[in-house]
Amino acid sequence: MKFSAVTLGCKVNQYDTQMMRELLGLFWEEAREGEGSGLVVVNTCVVTAEAERQSRQALRRARRGNRGATVVAAGCLARIAGRSLVESGLADKVAVSATPEAFIASLSLPVPPQKGRGITGFAGRTRAFLKVQDGCDRRCTYCIVPLARGSSVSRSAEEVVSEAARLAAGGVPELVICGVRLNAYRDPGNGTGLYGLLSRVLDAAPCVRLRLSSVYPGKVEEGLLDLLTDHPRVCRHVHLPVQSGSEKILKAMGRGYRAADVAGLVARLRRRCPRIGLTADVIVGFPGESERDFGDTLGLVTECGFHQTHIFPFSPRPGTPAERMVPAVPDQAVRDRIRRLRVLDKELLVKSMLKMKASEAQVVVEKKVRDGFMSGLTDTYHRVKIKGTSACGGILRTRITGISGFDLVGVPAEGSGDE
Repeated sequence: MKFSAVTLGCKVNQYDTQMMRELLGLFWEEAREGEGSGLVVVNTCVVTAEAERQSRQALRRARRGNRGATVVAAGCLARIAGRSLVESGLADKVAVSATPEAFIASLSLPVPPQKGRGITGFAGRTRAFLKVQDGCDRRCTYCIVPLARGSSVSRSAEEVVSEAARLAAGGVPELVICGVRLNAYRDPGNGTGLYGLLSRVLDAAPCVRLRLSSVYPGKVEEGLLDLLTDHPRVCRHVHLPVQSGSEKILKAMGRGYRAADVAGLVARLRRRCPRIGLTADVIVGFPGESERDFGDTLGLVTECGFHQTHIFPFSPRPGTPAERMVPAVPDQAVRDRIRRLRVLDKELLVKSMLKMKASEAQVVVEKKVRDGFMSGLTDTYHRVKIKGTSACGGILRTRITGISGFDLVGVPAEGSGDE
C-alpha cells in the first residue's frame, strides 16, 4: 500500500508531518505526485476560520482523489473536532497526537522498537524545521491553540541535540528551531532554557546555521539576545508575534506585554545589530479596535521597521473569550485597514532592500526559478534571486546587485567558489 501526507498550518505542523511520514515509511511506500494512495494523512490547522475551512476542504479532496483510501485527520482540527470529522465522513480515523507512539497506535500499528525519536530529514525542503516545544500555557483571549495543542511541553535537550546532529550530518544547511511558544522552552530534566539549548545545538551541528521561528515579545533572556545578534551561525532575524500596537487591544487580547515593550526590544536588537531583519504578525479588527487603535499599530510597525508583516483579520474561534467580545469591527473597516497595512508593509520591505544593495549576504539556495535564476533566503529573511549559479541546498555568499519587484537580485560573490 502507498501513503501520502498533506500539511496545513505552521512550522510545528510541518515538522509533525515529517515525523508521521517517516513513521509510515517504515510500513509502506510514499506515493509520488499524481499517484493514488491507500492511506492519506491530512495534518490540519484550526488557528483561524479560514485555516479550518481549508483543512476541511483538504480532507474532502483526499476522499475524492483517493477512492477507497483510509483518510486520517491529524493536527489541531482533529483534536478540536475529531469525532465530528469521522461522523460526517470527512475522515475514517483521527490522530490526536503527533508523538510517534500515539500516532502509530491511532493507526493500530505496532511501534517499531528500532525507531529513534526525531526525524532524519525534511522531504521537499532545503531547510529543516526542528520542533523543540509544543503547546502553550498562556490564555490569550482570541487563541484556540491551547485548546488544540494543550499545555506547554518541551523536548529533552539530549533528544533535540541528537536530532540536530543527525540532520546536520545529512547535509541540511539551516535548521529552523520552532515551537508554539519558543521562549517557554525548558528542558524537562534540568530546566535549561532556550539559550542553553541553542548553545548545545550549535556545538553539535558545527556546519549548520540556526534560525528561530519566532520570539515572544515579552521578557527575552540576555544570552538569547547575544546569540541572535553576535553568533556567526545564528540568523540575524527575529520574528515577533506582535498582534497589535494598541495598549488597549493588547490588554484585551491578554498578551502580557505592552507596545512599549515591543519597541524597546526592537531598539535593543538594532543597537546590537543594525542590519538585523525583523518580521511580525499582526491581527486586524480585534473586537473594539478603533481607528485610533489601528493607527497605533501602524505607528508601531513603522517605528520598528518590520520588513515583512503577516497580516490576519480577526477570526473568532469557538470556545475563546474573544468570540463573545463586542463591539465587532465592520468588515469593510477591517478590509480597509488590512489594505493600508499592506501598503505600509511593502514600503518597509522596499526600504529594507534598498539598504542591502551592494552588500554581501549568506544565502541558503532553495530552488530554481524562471529565467535561469536560483532563489534563496538571506539570514535576515529576505528573498534573493541569484544569477550565475546552479548550486542548490547550500549556503552561498552572494553579492546583492539590485531589486526585482519585492525580491533582491544577486550574483555569487567573488571568492565564493561559484562565481
